[in-house]
Parts: sequence; C-alpha cells; structure tokens
Amino acid sequence: MEEILRFDNVSFSYDEITEDKAKTEYAVKNVSLSIKKGEYIAILGHNGSGKSTLAKLSNAILMPDEGTVYVEGIPTFVVGETEEVELERTMKIRQHVGMVFQNPDNQIVATIVEEDVAFGPENLGVDPIEIRKRVDESLKAVGMYEYRGHEPHKLSGGQKQRVAIAGILAMQPDCLVLDESTAMLDPRGRREVMNTVRKLHDELSMTVVFITHFMDEAVTADRVVVMDEGSVIMDGTPREVFSNPEKLRSVGLDVPQATEFSNELSKIGLLMPNDILNADECVTSLSTLLEE
Repeated sequence: MEEILRFDNVSFSYDEITEDKAKTEYAVKNVSLSIKKGEYIAILGHNGSGKSTLAKLSNAILMPDEGTVYVEGIPTFVVGETEEVELERTMKIRQHVGMVFQNPDNQIVATIVEEDVAFGPENLGVDPIEIRKRVDESLKAVGMYEYRGHEPHKLSGGQKQRVAIAGILAMQPDCLVLDESTAMLDPRGRREVMNTVRKLHDELSMTVVFITHFMDEAVTADRVVVMDEGSVIMDGTPREVFSNPEKLRSVGLDVPQATEFSNELSKIGLLMPNDILNADECVTSLSTLLEE
C-alpha cells in the first residue's frame, strides 16, 4: 500500500534548542512512523505525550527540529528555501493533508455555512463553478447540506465540527487529521462527528488520523498508535494494543469499558477473552460462558 505520511527520526521542541541538546525538552523525540493511504488510525496519549504536536507536524503547521516529515513524498521543510518556494510547498502539503482542530469556533471564519466551506477553495484559486460543486458535495458528505444557509454560531457543537470538516473536504485532501476534534462535544456530538469520519473513510477511501482521549473512539480504528513522552511506545491493531492494559495504565491511559469489565469478570473466575473491545463482544462471550 502506498505511503501518504512518513516521519523519519523526527524530533521537535517548543523550547529554543540550546548548545547543550541533552537539556532540551522534546515534545516529539526520534519518532519514525509510516502511514499508508486509506488507513484509519487513532493516536492515543495523555496530555503532553506529543500526539497533538505530531498532528501539527503532519501538515507543516510545525517544522521538525531534527529528522524529516514527508507528505506524499514531499518534505515539509527544506533548508535554504526562499519564502516564496516554502509557501508554495506548504500550500501543496495542506492540499494533501487537511486538519480539523479541537474547537470548531477557531476554524469557522464566515457568517454563513456555505460561505465558510467555500473559504478554503477560494483561497486556492479554484474556479467559482467548481467551488459551488465542492461546497455542495462536501456539505452532503457530512450531512449538513440542509444547513447551508444557516449561521454557524447557531449550530450545535457537533454540527459546527461537521461544517469544519466540510471546509477541509472542499479542498479535496487525501488525508484528514483530527486533533482531538471531539474533546469539546457532548456524547451526541461525538457520535455525529465519528460517524461522519467513518463514512468518509469507508465511502471515499480517505486516510484518517485522529487524536483522541476516548477509548471507545480508538477501538473503531484499524490501527492504534500510543505515545508517551514524545515517543511511540505501542503500534498495532486495537486488539493488540488493548490486550495490554498494564502497559496502557503505566502511561496514564485506560482501556475500553467493555475490556475493563471482561478483565474484572476474569478476576472472579469467569475466564473471558483478553481482547474484548466492545459491549457486543462482551455479551457474546459472557453468554457462551454461562451456557457452558
């Protein structure tokens, strides 16, 4: 499968690099990670683990201090480039990788929904007829077409976030990165956004990378990457990652509720599988045990 994002020994610090590099506090440290086209990946980690920094490095919001980030084979930073060439490179990268942030209010710039969705492609110089088409298709893709004439500030949190996603889709990226985009939403809003993202992946084969604190969101991914202190410490399928609750708890993370419940049942003598991820799997396994 073709690669869309690659991190080669990437390090980044928010502090100014000093002569004594041993004292530098890295937000991301020596990370090497490959993301293939069409993957659906969750990145987990407690606050300060480096996951949001990794997201910002993926589309040139931040530039690495060491190592190289490649987007579709294009390095996000080249030493010695002129500002004009650097801007052109950055624009190209952001057409490949679009980012949705935690607070949709920080991403919505217009007073009417359809105008907000049109903002990105207008800045790319897209033909007005094509913009109209993209706006309609993007709003339909996220289930917000009927709200195209509404004022964004009157929408719910989940609806605003879907409008923000539509604004990214209108620029037709290959990869969608969501940086804790459900953190400020209620359960209904979270479901709306995650259902939308899953639909974009399944129906449009879009690469999705989402950073989250919610284990029930992570279990829906095809692959889970766990970060701690700026480094990748686990990388595998949800079953592989969540079957090791001790390691997750050692870095301040939890496991899905269904996994926790089945583990507790095992402790009292009901030997449940150690790789249960959701309530349906838990009920099925428990029913089988009780029948036996």
